[in-house]
Amino acid sequence: MRVPVRTRAAGSPIIRFLSSWISRVLVSVALLSWIIYRFRFGQVLENMWSADRALLAGAVLVFMLSGVLGAAQWRVLLGFHGVALKFGGTVARYYMGLFFNFILPGFVGGDVVRVYKTAVTSGMVTQSFSSTLADRVLGLFVLVLFSLAAFVILPSGPADSALPAAMFMFTVLTGFIALFAFRRLGNGIAAVFGRFTPGGIGGKIAAVYDEMHILTRSPGTLVRVFMLSCLIQVTRIGVHFLCARAVGMEPGVLYFALFVPVMEIVASLPFSFGGVGVREMIGVGLFSLMGVPRETVVSYTLLAYAAGFTGSLPGAVAFALGAGGKK
Repeated sequence: MRVPVRTRAAGSPIIRFLSSWISRVLVSVALLSWIIYRFRFGQVLENMWSADRALLAGAVLVFMLSGVLGAAQWRVLLGFHGVALKFGGTVARYYMGLFFNFILPGFVGGDVVRVYKTAVTSGMVTQSFSSTLADRVLGLFVLVLFSLAAFVILPSGPADSALPAAMFMFTVLTGFIALFAFRRLGNGIAAVFGRFTPGGIGGKIAAVYDEMHILTRSPGTLVRVFMLSCLIQVTRIGVHFLCARAVGMEPGVLYFALFVPVMEIVASLPFSFGGVGVREMIGVGLFSLMGVPRETVVSYTLLAYAAGFTGSLPGAVAFALGAGGKK
């Protein structure tokens, strides 16, 4: 009888703990506790309570608009890969993803929900995954392009602080996209890592790779997705801008186009719960260089998170009602 081999690393309690949702909640709690201890948290709460309610309501509405635009972009990608969904069903699934992004560790848990709900209905698992992966990667890529464009336009000074992170993320995302665009490059990577990948998983990865490679050969689809993604990222940055204005911050919108991509991409890494704590620390490090009080920055970032969470609540309703399930 063949006995499965388990490596010590895979079975290590430390590794399992670090990869669990509990560790990510603890990271967020630790960071928030440090913020409460280090900053004047009473001032943070006062700033949030006295924030302009009209601007906050506008931020929620803008986030909800971004959800509809995001669903339109995702539907283009789904349609390209042969997954036919009605627009209403696509919006429901997309909003479910937004909601679970806010309540699950990191900002990718909602993508899992989107893939699952779409695959259950369509029976097309590979295509559902490929479409969602392309939606996420292209969105991040456009967000980083916004940051680099803002850096070029803005004068040197505080803007320089975000350039290393933006350039690093641009390089990583460009390389990731190049893997799918150039099959020889992808085959080379597969040859190196393929020997460590079980056959079943390797076959699924190859199927996803084929779908993504075909997408890179469709300039018309990529242009449509790029244009929609630009609109989506404008609205997401607009949410931050409105929340910052609500607590009296005065930096121009270009600084938010520069800093927000860095904040959101770092916060999306699966190290914390919904990016809470990480986003605040990055925001303080960037906006404090412009003379914005740290307590004001923390107030605005928490309000931006609250505005996004509020705007994603239709996804919770859709999930509770069973939208997107198998008929």
